[in-house]
Amino acid sequence: MRKALVSVAVLALVASVVVGVEKPSHPAAPPAARIDARVRAPELDLSRLERPAEEGATVDVFATPEVNDDGKKAQGKKQETPTAPPLPFAYLGKMLEDGKLAVFLSRGGESYSVKPGDTIGGEYRIDAVTDKEVTFTYLPLKTKQRLPL
Repeated sequence: MRKALVSVAVLALVASVVVGVEKPSHPAAPPAARIDARVRAPELDLSRLERPAEEGATVDVFATPEVNDDGKKAQGKKQETPTAPPLPFAYLGKMLEDGKLAVFLSRGGESYSVKPGDTIGGEYRIDAVTDKEVTFTYLPLKTKQRLPL
């Protein structure tokens, strides 16, 4: 029994030495260099809070101010209202069938036969087709456009 206790004590001593000598499988990462963690907030134009917005317009007080080439804040610059791009369609021809007028258009390499209510590419809706023009609505801006025939 005494031999068994001595054997267990020797094994425990050897195990503790081996555990102390082991190296970690992943070396510790060196500490990061000092990081400048100060936050730099853009200048807020608080005077915008006092001015009423134009009807239908929104005011973004967190918008970054426009800066001129000389680094100074631009004054009195109004944001431009977005406009629809020029119509990308070309008129190919028209046809009267069963009393209904069909107009043929092309865009890029594709051809279309259009009538009121049709939508092309999710961007343009055909509102009216007459002998003289096709009326479109550019859907992203809900802007009416006309293509003379």
